[in-house]
Amino acid sequence: MVSMEFAGIAEAGGVKNVARSLCEELALCGNNVMLFIPQFGCTDFDEIINIQQDVCNPVSLRICSIDETVLFTTASLLHTNIRIVFIKNRHFSEKLGVYTYTEDEEKYDPSHKRGTGHIDSLLLETLFQRAVVSYARNISQSEAPDIVLCEDASTAVLPSYIVYSGIPVLKKTKCVVTIHNAGPYYHHSFATIAEAKQYTNLPESILCGAMNGDRVEPFLLAAGCAALTTVSTQYAEELSDPAHNQDTDGLSEIFARRGIRITGITNGIDYERYNPTHSTTSLLPFTYNPEKGDLVGKYRCRDFFLAHFAAEKEDELHAQNIRYLTGIKRSGYIRSCCGSKKAVYFSYHGRIVSQKGILVLAEAAKRIVRTYENARFIIIGQGEPELEHGMENLASLSGGSIVFFKGYNRAMARLASAVSDFIVLPSYFEPCGLEDFIAQIFGTIPIANATGGLKKIIDGTTGFLYSPNTPEMLSQVLSSFIEKKEKDSEYFNRIIVQAAAYVHEKYSWHEVVMNQYIPFFNLLIKGY
Repeated sequence: MVSMEFAGIAEAGGVKNVARSLCEELALCGNNVMLFIPQFGCTDFDEIINIQQDVCNPVSLRICSIDETVLFTTASLLHTNIRIVFIKNRHFSEKLGVYTYTEDEEKYDPSHKRGTGHIDSLLLETLFQRAVVSYARNISQSEAPDIVLCEDASTAVLPSYIVYSGIPVLKKTKCVVTIHNAGPYYHHSFATIAEAKQYTNLPESILCGAMNGDRVEPFLLAAGCAALTTVSTQYAEELSDPAHNQDTDGLSEIFARRGIRITGITNGIDYERYNPTHSTTSLLPFTYNPEKGDLVGKYRCRDFFLAHFAAEKEDELHAQNIRYLTGIKRSGYIRSCCGSKKAVYFSYHGRIVSQKGILVLAEAAKRIVRTYENARFIIIGQGEPELEHGMENLASLSGGSIVFFKGYNRAMARLASAVSDFIVLPSYFEPCGLEDFIAQIFGTIPIANATGGLKKIIDGTTGFLYSPNTPEMLSQVLSSFIEKKEKDSEYFNRIIVQAAAYVHEKYSWHEVVMNQYIPFFNLLIKGY
């Protein structure tokens, strides 16, 4: 596996979870798994063992007329058979985030605005991928991989390097590129053929075949020498449908016109990482079992949340619960529900970016809390500064009906989901979606825009889908559930049980790997 991110080592978006879970399950199934990943300044070595520095001679790579030196460190992932090769270079080690600049980097250099992409991102990606090919020149035939699995656009040029480098040991190796997101901001494309040639050194005739307007697209380069997959069957259909061209910036139209096949394999989830019956893994303060309808601990978690986060002032929070605030800043507070009405809690956890429908959520939440005194919203995430600022204002002016936690903290994110009745997912497009899975495991019912991988939710059985994705429609849906919950709470309890069991049984990574990935890889190896 070749990936810029990996849970527990270098974390950014949802790719990290897929990369780790897939590697672990493939290894558990008896496969020899090796991960290639850059060594960033933010790399976490807590789970890294058997470190061997500079295992082979330094390699010099000429990129954009500049010679760059890369070194290789090998290691293992704790409690697994996964081997790791870290790619080392000064451009990686100086980065404190995988794709974007951090607050600390902005303080050091004001031109590196927090949340914006690295100005040398094309260099980083090219350097990484070409270094992987250089490492392959030193392996024996017995070490040759059957499959090289490339995670997302940042590694999608690698199959072209492998094919056109002509390395004998990789002659029989098959390449797979997984499209995690084909949205407009996720293509990692080269602006022109000249730029692509300058970075990649690939023949112009090859680059011309990967054009999208003036740009050269890594995913289109991959289509010529690798199998393409994506992270849900529904998103695979959308990627091949020109009607969804507005969500892919032209890619889906090209995929459809050229008849490029994209195989959808819906992501799994590592249930045991979230299992609410074990507080050490779930990180929740109390245990419960949604699959058996046991929700007592869920509501004790809510009481815990109210006891520690309903205070208006930060200094009123109990010091022993600081782990729930590390790395985040709170705006607003949550009022406990007074009187006879029982509060209905809605949550959102994810990136605070336009793709996720944040403005739809904000407007709907504003309307709902004006109408229903018992409605509460818990929002946690980080992303676009302007949208973050809007959420801060929304929470501060809500009078205790909305609280916004800016930043990311794993324990806090899980607690916010677990204490809620519903999680709201108004994404404009969503390749797969993980938060609906997590919510269902925690006994929280997803309400999602009917798009992409979110359509794996079975409407009315494991959650709810709505369309169109407007504040008016979302407000209408949330209103109906607030009123229905007061009249028929057992209806929602049945959905909680069904959803938790469904995710556990159908979407475990073991099931996905054994029934989807391994058969797919075997067909590739056999040449089908």
